[in-house]
Amino acid sequence: MTAQDDATDRDLIRPTKRRVEDALLARTGVIGIDIAEKWSDGSPTGRQAIVVHVERKRASDEVSDDERIPAEIDGVPTDVVEHRVSPLSLTQSAPGHWGEQPGEQSDAPAVALLRSRVRPLAGGLSLGPASPVTVPVGGQAQLRAVNGTLGVLVSERHTGLVLGLTNWHVAAGDGLEDPGSTWIQPGLADDGEPRRDRVAALVRGTLTDRIDAAVVELAPGTPWLPWVVGIGPIAGARPAQVGATVRKSGRTTGVTVGTVVSTDYTTSVDFGPGVGWRTLRDQVRVEPAPDHERFSSGGDSGSAIVDDAGHVVGLLWAGEDDGSFSVANPIAVVLDTLGVSVIPAPQDRAHPSARGTSAPSGRSSIERDAQGAPRSTSDRPGATAASPVNRLTPTSEALVSDPSTPQSSAQPFTEPFTEPFTEPFTEPFTEPFTEPFTEALATNPFTEPFTEPFTEPFTEPFTEPFTEAVTSDPFTEPFTEPFTEPFTEPFTEAAYRAYSQAAARAQTQARAQVQARAARARAQAQAQYRARAAYAAAYRAGQLAGFRAAYAAAYRDAYRDAYRSAARAQGTPGTASGDD
Repeated sequence: MTAQDDATDRDLIRPTKRRVEDALLARTGVIGIDIAEKWSDGSPTGRQAIVVHVERKRASDEVSDDERIPAEIDGVPTDVVEHRVSPLSLTQSAPGHWGEQPGEQSDAPAVALLRSRVRPLAGGLSLGPASPVTVPVGGQAQLRAVNGTLGVLVSERHTGLVLGLTNWHVAAGDGLEDPGSTWIQPGLADDGEPRRDRVAALVRGTLTDRIDAAVVELAPGTPWLPWVVGIGPIAGARPAQVGATVRKSGRTTGVTVGTVVSTDYTTSVDFGPGVGWRTLRDQVRVEPAPDHERFSSGGDSGSAIVDDAGHVVGLLWAGEDDGSFSVANPIAVVLDTLGVSVIPAPQDRAHPSARGTSAPSGRSSIERDAQGAPRSTSDRPGATAASPVNRLTPTSEALVSDPSTPQSSAQPFTEPFTEPFTEPFTEPFTEPFTEPFTEALATNPFTEPFTEPFTEPFTEPFTEPFTEAVTSDPFTEPFTEPFTEPFTEPFTEAAYRAYSQAAARAQTQARAQVQARAARARAQAQAQYRARAAYAAAYRAGQLAGFRAAYAAAYRDAYRDAYRSAARAQGTPGTASGDD
């Protein structure tokens, strides 16, 4: 049976699978429903079926009739397989004691790079919240830190802000996300320190029946690249295709290769305290390549799954406990739900397939061109094309993605650039601000006492001023656009210092502008306040004058009436005429 026949069969089975999956998931021990090839007696049958995933297969006599999976459903064959799926975040149950994860390659140089402090930021690096959370474990409160992977860099569609994409369950280790919380690279599991390694803050995230995703906003001054370490530049995003070969770069298992075997997987997963069991539908299921023991493990949560053309097709969030397959959100649903888009690399850095050229086959070796830039040339005779080496950036030899060759842990920007730097570079500073100018935002415009008494409350709401100065982040506006003009001169240490100083002056000027704007707003607010106080005082004075005038008129009328009455009683002349 051809792949086209399989796709046709899946299209025919899909409506039936979606109609019955909730009823099947409600049965004891069922944790997943998929469309896949049916196996019998250890061999494939060549027929597509509704495959039911259970935690444990039971003997026929242990299963009641109402829990038994029928052999067919509306003419569609069924199959039952034993699996268990769990989220892939790495958690710490005791300070300093991180468990060894299945498939972990702690001694591999490429994986060690992913767990180290790397700038510019790119996909595949260790990432996580800077603060542990408190969760109930065995009836007792316990601190638990969460570690995951930075998947890929994305841009917010309505603002253009650069954000990092990862999983919601990495952001919400206790079931409660904390917008504005500090994130560090590397994560706590990899000796990250909140003050030194702060790179981002949580913006938003969500856990629905389709996605487990979150985005973090990069701190001012944090450089980034639209790459995935060990895979290369990103060409964009597109739907996953069954049968496609894909790769991922994750904090725990590094770069692994697999095959998309389904885009119809529905599974129920226990997200732990504060969340419990959740069902995610129509997920991408990936099986490891024959030469890989597993595709993912704990700590790889948030990794981007990338096809051969450099397109992101899924966001990794879970995996089978035995490593036989991994589960990812369909990337289109992730991007649309969060309102973001994958940032593609410039065309001269894009994946060969994305530029309309094919990567050469055969064994390749790493070389450098005339400008010192890395390139890959084929050993195949007659080869004329070359695919780019899977590097994060040529700024540091530590970023070469050759896992077989130990690399030094040189810090970025310690060596001069020998080729033009054409990647987007949103900020010139290599160190993130640990306390980014909170003074202007925290200033209270009403800190000075008013000398005029004000005893009357305002009856109308005070909706002006400071809606802009207090709620907006003054340092996300000046540096939201990447530099599109390439650096054509060598990026030496002296040039970098001059460039950093110029950027620092620009940042200082931006801070001064914000403070001046806040001062103007404060003065305007005080003027408005005094004007309203003067108006209230005048209003009260007018009321008092009115009261006094009314009292005088009433007193005069009463005096006149009393005088007339007394005059009539005594027969005083002139009373008959009514003169006053």
